[in-house]
Amino acid sequence: MVMFLPFLDRQSDESLQKQIVRQMVSAITNGTLRPGEALAGIRECATNWGVSRNTVMHALEHLEAEGYVEKRPSQGTYVHRTPPRDADAVTNMIGVTEVGEAAHLEVEPLHNRAFASQNNKNNALIDSPTTISLGFGNDQPVYRSLEWKRTLQKLFHYENWKRGGQYQSNAGLPFLRATLARWLTARHGVSVDERQVIIVAGLQQAHSLVAQALLAPGMNVALEDPCYIGKRLLYEKLGLHILNLPVDEKGAKLSGVTFDDVQLICVNPGCQVPTNASLSLPRRRKLVTLAAQTQTPIFEESMFDLLMLEGKSTPSLLSLSGGQNVIHAGLFAPALGGGMMLGYMVVPWPLLPAILDAKLILDNGLPWLEQEALARFIDSGDLDDFLKRRRMSLMRRQEHLVSAMTHQWGNFSIFNASQAPRMSWFLPGPVSDSATYINNARKLNLHIPGDYPFHSNSPTSIPNLDRLISHGYGELAENDIDKAVQRMTQSNI
Repeated sequence: MVMFLPFLDRQSDESLQKQIVRQMVSAITNGTLRPGEALAGIRECATNWGVSRNTVMHALEHLEAEGYVEKRPSQGTYVHRTPPRDADAVTNMIGVTEVGEAAHLEVEPLHNRAFASQNNKNNALIDSPTTISLGFGNDQPVYRSLEWKRTLQKLFHYENWKRGGQYQSNAGLPFLRATLARWLTARHGVSVDERQVIIVAGLQQAHSLVAQALLAPGMNVALEDPCYIGKRLLYEKLGLHILNLPVDEKGAKLSGVTFDDVQLICVNPGCQVPTNASLSLPRRRKLVTLAAQTQTPIFEESMFDLLMLEGKSTPSLLSLSGGQNVIHAGLFAPALGGGMMLGYMVVPWPLLPAILDAKLILDNGLPWLEQEALARFIDSGDLDDFLKRRRMSLMRRQEHLVSAMTHQWGNFSIFNASQAPRMSWFLPGPVSDSATYINNARKLNLHIPGDYPFHSNSPTSIPNLDRLISHGYGELAENDIDKAVQRMTQSNI
């Protein structure tokens, strides 16, 4: 059992708890504390460090939330078997290899291509270990959590796998659909029947299903402008006409809009991509009313709603409509990690047969194991506990990030930061626009997703839209935040 002895400066403005966390993170990332090593108990640490038990307990809770330590029932606290490592530690371990002149080429990382402009033809992949990512992923995915491991352990060791050997409904595992129906009913206050729930492999598949089931070339689709480029490309490639809904700080603008000749309305009311704007409650109500008048289905995306940081969540369109005329589609990846590409759709009864037919054409269903494990994770209440810890971790990171940016730049204008793990802000420095800034950052091995650049096909009420920067911080370990802000500052010169 390891007794770690931090050096505590009681005259410092930094709290004892933060000093302990910072020094333990350093010890773990540099190998002084090795993966799997048992740590001394809370009482022993408090005695030897000369601090209260609460200080030790809160420090360990912080470290556990960040994935540096793990608690094992009836055994104690251990250094996590796969703790995060900062960029410098990774570089020292594996090095960076340059291959001839290829190392000098200006190339676009493959993980940018989902957000890239239509003109981007560079398909090369460079994934440097020195890169700091401000992507929308999650460096503490559910796969690292003890609850998820326990769930899988039960499946692996204590139960037979008969159902795993059977073909499942292509609409999704019945247990997961029933569990989600109960969970969504509680979250949105509207009755959801399990037969209305369809399991999908992400929101892009959900859009494909809806397009195949309900639309035909020449029809009209209303999209937020700007919006996620992959969604716009999908509908354009299918020969559909786009009605642009300009976006301002309150989400999609609806003044003077009619949907008389529109066959589908697509919106992301909780956290609009790419601006991060949230659709205001009055506009949500107006949208539901306008769509009901013309019987136009609404496709409501729910991506980051599970990680709302500020205040109470605004009622969903599903809730405001009473479940009528709204296709509600959600995704677990932003909250649970990019590898969890399971999503769901709640489909109104009149549209269900057509969408089920389209799902049958598209695939024969999704793998059983993750569906079963996710259903158990939700049913046990472990998902809600995981989300609470994740929100706390992200709030600390966001606070640290904003503080570091303010220290470097003084006051700067944040557009929206209420939806974790995303924030958007306006360039305060001399750089001309977001595209230039992102390109500068790439040269410094700082990955900022969203090489849009920010432009709209219609007039918006967002001033300086071309200077808006949108990125995540869920992939950013706390000990890398200051390094990231240094590179952000260099990119802005």
